[in-house]
Parts: sequence; structure tokens; C-alpha cells
Amino acid sequence: MYYKFPSLYIRTAILFAFWAGVSMGTHVAFTIGFDFPLGKGAFAYIQTHGYLQLVGWVGLFIMGISFVILSRLAHFNHFRESYIKLIYILMVSGLTIRFISHSLLPYLTGFWYLIMGGSIIISSILVFLAIIIYILFLLSIVFHTSPIIKVPNRDIRYFLIMNIFGWIIYGLANVILLSTMVNNGQIFLPHGINLFLVDLFIHFTIFPICIAIGLRALPLFLKLKKVDWNARNFSIIYLIIVSIYFILKAINLLNDDIILINETYLLAIIKDLIIAWFIFKLNILFRDYKLNNRISKNISCSKREEFKIFFSNYGKFGHFELFIQSAFIWLSIGLFLDILLHVMLIQKIKIDIGIDGIRHMWLTGFTSLLIIGMSIRMIPGMTSTKKLKHPDRVIWLVRIINFSILFRTIYLVIPESILLSIPSIGIIALRLFGLSGILFMFGLLVFYYLMAPILNNNLD
Repeated sequence: MYYKFPSLYIRTAILFAFWAGVSMGTHVAFTIGFDFPLGKGAFAYIQTHGYLQLVGWVGLFIMGISFVILSRLAHFNHFRESYIKLIYILMVSGLTIRFISHSLLPYLTGFWYLIMGGSIIISSILVFLAIIIYILFLLSIVFHTSPIIKVPNRDIRYFLIMNIFGWIIYGLANVILLSTMVNNGQIFLPHGINLFLVDLFIHFTIFPICIAIGLRALPLFLKLKKVDWNARNFSIIYLIIVSIYFILKAINLLNDDIILINETYLLAIIKDLIIAWFIFKLNILFRDYKLNNRISKNISCSKREEFKIFFSNYGKFGHFELFIQSAFIWLSIGLFLDILLHVMLIQKIKIDIGIDGIRHMWLTGFTSLLIIGMSIRMIPGMTSTKKLKHPDRVIWLVRIINFSILFRTIYLVIPESILLSIPSIGIIALRLFGLSGILFMFGLLVFYYLMAPILNNNLD
């Protein structure tokens, strides 16, 4: 018997995103977008927002889904369910304490600063303990996987190993940095180190687990061509390139004299091209899978039938595939802009493309859309409901989330010279940036509305 789907992980991830992670980001974005003063707590809010989104929204989702998906892929069911509950308790306790304590910390001094600061340190320790137990699960999958998973085109173990390193480094680094922050009487982490850890978590934890599950699940769910290339070699190449890239970044971050900077930029380009190659091989952007199957079998079909095949409706799951395709579109745009940015840096040509906008395309655009789309498709099958209660609402959620991502990123990635060259366009883009968080929060409410009947039924 495999584990019962841990609905509390998904429910809590959505609630944390709405009440904590996204709400803090919405506050900051609205403040910036409508020219209000940021206040002394702005940087603490931004960093706490990022932490809660990475660990609370994305992290809890990854954990909840992986307990079921990875166990079934590896034919492994020996991890104690009590550990899954313990991980949940530690994660929720740590994240809640961090949200409350770090929100208050900028406005406190003396005794109360020490109380809230100590609470922040405790919160990071609780989350790190949860990460350690979760890593035991991942290690069990890696070392006790069934022989069929070790076939080269199905082997995702190196992605799971990267996932382990990403969790350990991010969790342990937060414990150390937050302890140092409180000891020095500060209210936020060093900006450069914090962004380095965020990028490391994206490339070592988020991208690898998305690629790993995507390799196994997307061809099945979207009727794509099966993976007939060596996924194991691909994962090893990705691991090597990304590892060298972040080693060089760490060296440059910790040294006053920047060395091998062009080599670091070049590795960033290679890393992006490797991910772009994966998207190309998956053949998900054009979604011609069913039509190609019909044509390959010499089955004639009219233009109207071709249209229906291309834009197929998945019935009980709604248009969940639009979430997944949108996710890979945003990922592709982010990769293109990142490559362009680093090419210009190598050539020493100034180009005002905000790396923060690219980061939001990868996190909000790719990761959040993929999470929502895969949840709509997978979770009903993992519970006793088997289908959505309102599949027709999915298309509206696709539009809401995509517009929020567009509003969030357009101001950050379009060069300022272009924004200023067109009358009023810069102000419009800034105002849309300010409203992006509100729109995303509304999307989360719709998402919860769609998933609540499934999650509630599974709790019963």
C-alpha cells in the first residue's frame, strides 16, 4: 500500500501563499507601484516574502506531491507516515513563527528585538529539521529504487540528488545567516548572499524536481512522445554545469577581487541552453502530439477536427494543459532574456533587463503555473474524487494567473530607456506591477475554490 495523499500539505501551501508569502509581496509591490514610501521594514518583508514562497508555497507543494509520486515511481513504500506528519508539523511551525517574527522585527528594539530575533532563529531550525527528515525520504528513493527506474531514459536519481543538496544548503545557510543577523542586531540578510541562495535553490531544488517529475508525468498526462533519450546523461551534464556555475558565483561573491567573471557568464548561458534543450526535446510548447499521432497513422481528419485535437478539452480536469504550456512559455522567455543579458555582459554592453524580473518568470511564471496545472491533473487521481467539481472554471484561472505574471514582470524586464521613450507607458507598467500581487491573490482564491472539494474529501 502506498501513502494516502497528504492533502494538508497542499491546503497549507495555498493558505501560506495567500496569507503570508504572496500577501507580503503584494504589500511591497503595491507600495512601489503606487509611489508610497517603503519604510524601514521593506527589505525584511521582501526577503521573508521570498523565503515563505520558496519554502511555504513551492516547498510544501513539492514535499506533498513527492511523497506520493516518487514513492510510486520507485515502487517504495517503507517511509513511515509518522515522519510525513512530523515534517508537516515542523514546517508549519517554523514558517508560521518566521512570518510573525520577521514581520515585527524591524519595529522592535532591546528586549523585544531579542525575543523576536530568537524566534526567527528557532523557526529556521525547525524548518531545517523538517528538511533533514524529508531528505531521508529522498535518499530512500535514490538508494532503494526499483530496477526499471534505473533505465537511462527513466533515471531521475541525479535530479533527486541535486534536490537534496539544494534543500540542505538553503536550509542550513538560513540557520547560520539568520543567527548572524540577530547576533549583529540587523533586520535582514546580506542582499547578495540572500539572492545567491535563492538562485541556488531554484537551480538545485526547484528546476531538478520539476524536470524529474516532468520527464515521467508530462508525456503520460499530455500524450507527448515518450522520452527516448538518455535522461541520466542529461541530468549528469546539468548537475556538472550548474555546480561549476554556482562554485564560481560563490567565489566571486566571497572575494573582493572578481575573478573568472566572463567564464561565470558563459556558464550561465550554457546552463540556460541545457534547460532550453530539455524544453525542445519534451516538445511541449507546440502541443501537436495528438494531431501528429493521427497523421502518422494516416487517419484523415478535417480542419475542424484538427482544431479540436490541438485545443483539446480534458473534460473532468478542464484545460489544465494550458497551465503547463504557459509555465514552459514563461520559462522559455526567462531563459531567452537571461541568455541575452549574459551575452551583453560578456560584450560589456549595458542592457537594462532586471534579473529580478527573470527570477519572477522562473518562480511565479514557471513554477507556480506548473504546480497549479499538475495539481489540477494529478491530485484528483490520488484521491477518491477522481475529477474537479468545476472544470469549466480552470480556463479563467489560467487567464488570471498569467495576467498577474505579466503585470509583475513587464516593468522589471523591459529596459527603462524603452519605458521612458513612450509617453505614460512607464507609469502604466509601474501601476500594473503594483496590482500584480492582488491579481495573483485572487487567483489563489479561485485555485483553492477548485481544489477544496478534492482536498476536503480526502481528509474525510
